[in-house]
Amino acid sequence: MRRSAALALAAVLLVAVFVRLSPLLSALYWGSDIGEYYALLRALDANGAMPSHYIGWGITYPFFPGTFFLQDAFAKLGAVGLPAVLDLVVPVLGAVAVVLVFLIAAKVADDDRAALLAAAFVAVAMPHAYATSHTAPATLGDLLVFACLLLFLRLRSDARALVLLLPASAALVTVHHLSAYFLLVMALGATILRSLVRPAAWTPGLRREVVFEVVYAGMMFAFWFGYATPFRDNLLHAVNVQPWWAPFAAFPVLVLVVVLLVWLRRVRPWRYRPRTPTAPYAITMFLVAVAVEFAILGSAVLASIPGTGIALSWTTVLIFAPVLVLAAFAAAGRKASDFSRYGVDVSGWFLVLVASTGLGTVVATEVLIPYRHLEYVIVPLAILGGLGLVHTARIGLEGRARRTWAVAGVMLLLAAGFATAIPPPAVLGGWNEGVSATALNGAYWSRDHVTGLVAADHRASTVLFGFASVNGTWDTTSAPFFAPDFTAAEPGLVSVATPSGGFRVSYVWVDRDEAAGVQLHPWDPANPMPGPAVAKFSDAPFVKVFDDGYAQVYWIDWGLAP
Repeated sequence: MRRSAALALAAVLLVAVFVRLSPLLSALYWGSDIGEYYALLRALDANGAMPSHYIGWGITYPFFPGTFFLQDAFAKLGAVGLPAVLDLVVPVLGAVAVVLVFLIAAKVADDDRAALLAAAFVAVAMPHAYATSHTAPATLGDLLVFACLLLFLRLRSDARALVLLLPASAALVTVHHLSAYFLLVMALGATILRSLVRPAAWTPGLRREVVFEVVYAGMMFAFWFGYATPFRDNLLHAVNVQPWWAPFAAFPVLVLVVVLLVWLRRVRPWRYRPRTPTAPYAITMFLVAVAVEFAILGSAVLASIPGTGIALSWTTVLIFAPVLVLAAFAAAGRKASDFSRYGVDVSGWFLVLVASTGLGTVVATEVLIPYRHLEYVIVPLAILGGLGLVHTARIGLEGRARRTWAVAGVMLLLAAGFATAIPPPAVLGGWNEGVSATALNGAYWSRDHVTGLVAADHRASTVLFGFASVNGTWDTTSAPFFAPDFTAAEPGLVSVATPSGGFRVSYVWVDRDEAAGVQLHPWDPANPMPGPAVAKFSDAPFVKVFDDGYAQVYWIDWGLAP
């Protein structure tokens, strides 16, 4: 690695860190579940153990404790307060993923320029930057997935990679369920595609891959079904097929089918012979990819994002156009990757993630959340895109002037990606995940004065739960926020089934951000409260008991209810 490449990678890492911490320039905390993270971290710091009885929205969080133990270690070893650890540690680690992307891309392309382009793209591309800007287990899971994939590539030629790969993958299992799933399918996708493109030979490298995949799958399923019981009994049941365990029963059958296909491929005489892509071919594939990307986003404008009720606008499509153009270079680099020993692996990652997105859309939108795949899809696209940019420039651009203009164009696209890496709430269905210092005023008042259940949307509920130990309704009721009068709101205030139990609502929380967009399910848009819905709180049985200009808390005098 040249010194100039090392300095450039350091600059890319600093950009990635800045992007992921930039929400803190306007918010005290960042993340729609930030209160839960704070409550769990505070309990771990005080008691040395995760709470065994948990009544938060994310009931599975205590059973995937890896992130919280890491944060607690930072707090104790660095003598840093929990709020600072909560804000900084995990997003910074999420930014470090760009270094792993660089190392993987350098292994695939054998070219520091392509690897730097891939890392720079991941540093600013919204699907990865926004997802890893949150203090969430998924952010640490992202880092561990790509660390494991880098070791997985090394495993084929060096058995010593298992010394790090096994503990890293075991740690991933304890951090985040969806990230653990992504590692398994990406590893399997690489092995399967490679065995179908070229007849599989039972080499020591392939044996090590298969052994790792079997051991890892065993660890993951044992953890899910044997230890993480809330995950097993709740989330794994949220599928669109009956019985719920059918997809898991189908998994070994699918493995047997794949093994049969690989065996049949060994007896076929056909051999795949890659050809060097020409400049016209690379440019044509790039243009086709651009057309396909805009067609897919156009369908999200006309309908909605798969697995959600959020529809995009054409303005949003234009905002993300630079990222789409950069990603389209992956089509120009895919054929060139065939000449790399590891190029088929990256193609396998992409194909299996696309297949999983389709499966999640049809079978399990709440488990294999389709839009959560984008955070991972963007990485193989970045690697192939970096290779495509370098290859196209090498074979299609003659003369220093043309290449200078090409570099300027790529830098302009990256700069545009930087500007849209953390888009405003209006672009994301109205979701505002920032928690301002002002929002905590009402929470601390509620801690001292409120008893009973508070009707609040997801963001306000996480603040009340984490910073005030007050139970909210989370996303279990919408009527209090949209009903024009008490009579219409009453069914959503009586016997509400919340994570803390079924109770009658005692208070209603309304703040400026909630009025601008009520945030309930993360796969639904945050719709603003209608004027009559806000005005009804001025009449009985609602009694205003707190108002700091930002948030209002209304007590419900059920004795005055009609």
